[in-house]
Amino acid sequence: MKDRLKTAFDQIEAGEDLKQKTRSFLQKKTRGYTRKSMVNYQYAVSFAACFLVLLLGGNWLYFTPTTKISIDVNPSIELSINRFDRVISVGAFNEDGKELAEALPVKFMGYVEAVNQIMDNEQVAKLLSDGEVMTITVVESGGKQSVRILSEMESCTAGRQNTYCYSVDSDKVGQAHAHGMSCGKYRAFLEIQAAAPGISLEEVQDMTMKEIQDLMRDLYPENGNEEKRHHGGGDGHRYRHGWN
Repeated sequence: MKDRLKTAFDQIEAGEDLKQKTRSFLQKKTRGYTRKSMVNYQYAVSFAACFLVLLLGGNWLYFTPTTKISIDVNPSIELSINRFDRVISVGAFNEDGKELAEALPVKFMGYVEAVNQIMDNEQVAKLLSDGEVMTITVVESGGKQSVRILSEMESCTAGRQNTYCYSVDSDKVGQAHAHGMSCGKYRAFLEIQAAAPGISLEEVQDMTMKEIQDLMRDLYPENGNEEKRHHGGGDGHRYRHGWN
């Protein structure tokens, strides 16, 4: 009888030992899974942080203007161009400019396509056919992009009626905007002011580009003669002047 009881108790002890071993095994496995989950969580956080940095950095690069194209007839607008040659914003500097900007959804287009759409606009085409003048002014940004854009603008305007290309230094941008003018019209104002200091900015601001060009011809007759030589009596359409 005693032997049977002893055997039974030994079996119970063996069972408790097995339970303890099982607990230890499960505990180790659980801690292992926890560590693995923590490692996976840390990887996920690191990946998300890297993705966020890339996303924000990409947005910053895309939406940072690297140069501008000022287009002035009577409508006066300015295209901000990013490093990828895309239009990222359109600024208007008079009521006609606002109407034109609203009529032409050129944002995010390549700048060549955008400028062509503006020149092909019915309102702009009618103004030019009626003898008005369009100037396209590229802001010199100190890199190859603005030089390339100016060259392409000259190609775009070849064969276009009463359309002229210019360039302007980048340091004039802030001054122009502070006076509520596009870079192109402000460039013209500075040239007029150099010859006629009595002319106010407000007077030039309300002029069309044809009126400004006529005034420039009166102030700089030698440039008018040069223009006629370049344009065959005024009918040509490519003209770049060194008014920076």
